[in-house]
Amino acid sequence: MRALAVCLGFFLVMLDSTIVTVALPSIGGGTATLQWVVDAYTVVFAALVLAGGSFADRFGARRSYHGGMTIFALGSVMCACTTGGAWLIAGRVVQGVGAAVLMPSSLALIRSTYPEPARQARVIGLWGGLAGVAAAAGPLLGGALLAVAGWPALFLLNVPFAVLVLCIGRGLVDPPRHAGARVDVRGLATSTCGLALLVAGCIAAHPPLIVAGALVLGLFVLLQYRASKALAGDGGRRRPDPMLRPDLLRHRALRATVVTGFALNFAFYGQFFLVTLYLQEHRHLSPLLTGVALAVQAAGAVVGSPFGGWAGHRYGHRATMLVGLLTGAAGFAALGACAAGPLPAVLAALFVVGFGIDTAMTAATSLTLQAAPDGHAGVASGLLNTMRQVGSALGVAVLGAVGAFPTAMLIATGTYLAAALLVALRTGPTRPAADPAGTPVTAGGRAGR
Repeated sequence: MRALAVCLGFFLVMLDSTIVTVALPSIGGGTATLQWVVDAYTVVFAALVLAGGSFADRFGARRSYHGGMTIFALGSVMCACTTGGAWLIAGRVVQGVGAAVLMPSSLALIRSTYPEPARQARVIGLWGGLAGVAAAAGPLLGGALLAVAGWPALFLLNVPFAVLVLCIGRGLVDPPRHAGARVDVRGLATSTCGLALLVAGCIAAHPPLIVAGALVLGLFVLLQYRASKALAGDGGRRRPDPMLRPDLLRHRALRATVVTGFALNFAFYGQFFLVTLYLQEHRHLSPLLTGVALAVQAAGAVVGSPFGGWAGHRYGHRATMLVGLLTGAAGFAALGACAAGPLPAVLAALFVVGFGIDTAMTAATSLTLQAAPDGHAGVASGLLNTMRQVGSALGVAVLGAVGAFPTAMLIATGTYLAAALLVALRTGPTRPAADPAGTPVTAGGRAGR
């Protein structure tokens, strides 16, 4: 039941990133309004997930998880009780805040509740598998609900599951807290504003916003570096504790996993956007049948995620990430090659893509948690998921702008192959990361000196 509690919240977060797309014509309103019904959730989620990881480390992952779940449920009720327009967008913003708080907390809770590697790998496999099902099956479930009820039902669906999570999540084990002297207000402000500008610029294809976001994020990195130096100089007595320590990224495996997370979502969500249009505009499938076809991809994720957890524990996370990335690349290449071929070949390629991404993502998540020092699992997982969300926004913008389906699939293939090369060159036998004092720590605690 504890595993269900920690995984179900992430399932709802990913479900709400795709389920609303099929309801947009029913919601009505101008094109700009409908774009923000989708993008308000994505922008706020991506902008705050790193801050959510910092909150989990500082104030407790279980408290953050339950608080985020409560905020997410309240946002869902707001969405369901409106008639559209500005109040619906406001509800989506509240949902995004809740999602950003609970998502990194869920990974920190998996690490602390299941410290034994084999059990942890299985739970991460379940976590990733449910997320893959939610992302790919959202249009199918949304189409089915719209057939029997109005679009508010898509948001009310979250409420009973949120109540279930709050009821059965009391047995989750809180990880050690990283209690700093003061909250890093400047870090929170610059990271949130920078990510919001960057993601909004990617979605709107607005270069000035992208440049502004990159500059603000550069300022964030500079502030974090300076805060870390100052903290080391005075022992943290008078300084706020930086929300993201630069020394976390000295670990080669952590750098490789966050870049891999970006690549995984860049290609997957870019192809998800294009495949949805391709099946309806070129294959002339109905929205419901399109959802059924995308459910094949979800089936691949259902198989790939537990396989990734098992293989990562048995053969190592590096080898499993390589298998997943190369499998996903083969799936994208097959999608591009059989675009004009029989539909069963397209469905087979979708299954392979789903299997590949969840195999790689499960292994990357496990490696992130294994490498993160105690007290920093929330920030490490928040950084991984921030890169994933930025990759999602860029993937839709870039691959959507390409237009030609086979060419876009070729770009997706190259992205996964480049990530596989990075993993092969920049990861090796997993070593624990160092804590802020420089002492190596294991996933379960501090190593001896």
